[in-house]
Amino acid sequence: MGLSFIKYIPLIASLTKGFINNTKHDIKIKTFDKTKEKIDTMEHLLIKMEKKLGECRNEIEELRRQILFSRVINVILGMLLVFLVIFLR
Repeated sequence: MGLSFIKYIPLIASLTKGFINNTKHDIKIKTFDKTKEKIDTMEHLLIKMEKKLGECRNEIEELRRQILFSRVINVILGMLLVFLVIFLR
């Protein structure tokens, strides 16, 4: 009876080795899945950042227009003031 157990040792060792290799492989797959999730998150944040950047560019362009308009008005008013001072003396 003791000899019948010895016959199964290679089979048990082979199954154990296969189980360990499969477990290692599953752990690696889970690691890759986490990497994929991180990449997806980074892509999502990049898209949000690009949208925000577009909004900021629009705001900057609008502010640039407003500043240019106010400068033109100030120059015109300054010229009027100088002409008024010169001609009303």
